[in-house]
Amino acid sequence: MKKKFTPPRDISIGILGNAGKSSTCETAYELIRILEERKISFVVQDDIAGQMKVKCGYDAKEASIPRSEVPRGVDVVVSLGGDGTILQTAATVGDLGKPILGVNLGKLGFLAELNLDELKNSIDELFKGKFNLEERTVLEASFEDEGRTDRMFALNDIVVDKAGASRMIDMETYVDSEYLITYRGDGIVLSTPTGSTGYCLSTGGPIIAPESRVIAISPISPHTLSARPVIVPDSCQIRVVAHSTLKHVMIIADGQASRLLPQPAEIRVSLASRKIVLLRKSKNGFFNLLRTKLMWGVDIRSEDRE
Repeated sequence: MKKKFTPPRDISIGILGNAGKSSTCETAYELIRILEERKISFVVQDDIAGQMKVKCGYDAKEASIPRSEVPRGVDVVVSLGGDGTILQTAATVGDLGKPILGVNLGKLGFLAELNLDELKNSIDELFKGKFNLEERTVLEASFEDEGRTDRMFALNDIVVDKAGASRMIDMETYVDSEYLITYRGDGIVLSTPTGSTGYCLSTGGPIIAPESRVIAISPISPHTLSARPVIVPDSCQIRVVAHSTLKHVMIIADGQASRLLPQPAEIRVSLASRKIVLLRKSKNGFFNLLRTKLMWGVDIRSEDRE
């Protein structure tokens, strides 16, 4: 669901990012200079602040706080990195509902759509209310481990796979109480519409508009060629019972958090009560983003001739 972002009068900004990227601290420094010129309060992830002091000669000690604390007292969280960094930021924001603005320092940038060269103008547009708020659904996976129920959350996808083994695993898959199929292969991807352009896409799954209220079920390298991806309403609960000839299977949330589970492992996936809110430029629609990022309609042969 989209609605206009109305910035509060005394807006505050939290800066998170991929501290492992060399460009992150330089970008954070440029962003902080923009914010200081406009007298906007901010806090910054502590290890990024440490890098800025070394590489840029800027001491952000008073604004430096631990990563987990950054979203708590701010109005907007700026994420510096690629789409993977957005997923990390979403996990840090959790159920706080703070809007996330992504600055793309990576490659494709489906989620982190702003480029470095448009940072200054985009920040000004943000303060003028020229961005939309987009709510994105989140998946919740629950499973039993060592006698207790545990949970993981994902903005993109929940993946069940064979934990690095060479042998295939069997995945009994149920939608609500109805048996769907037993996929046999390397694993299964349960994806939100947001995650449909991620791992789901590489398995041959469909691209899904973000506003759709569905979950995509996509097998990874299925042994049976007739086993196809399936889309179900996000009001359903999906239950996967994974069997392996080895000791464990693995569950992974957004390619970030992972757990080894003894097999047979039962994983229940449903829509979470929390949502993640992204800040998007009003003029950048989803299909325009697809054409741009996936280069639809670009004839490489013509470019070569030119």
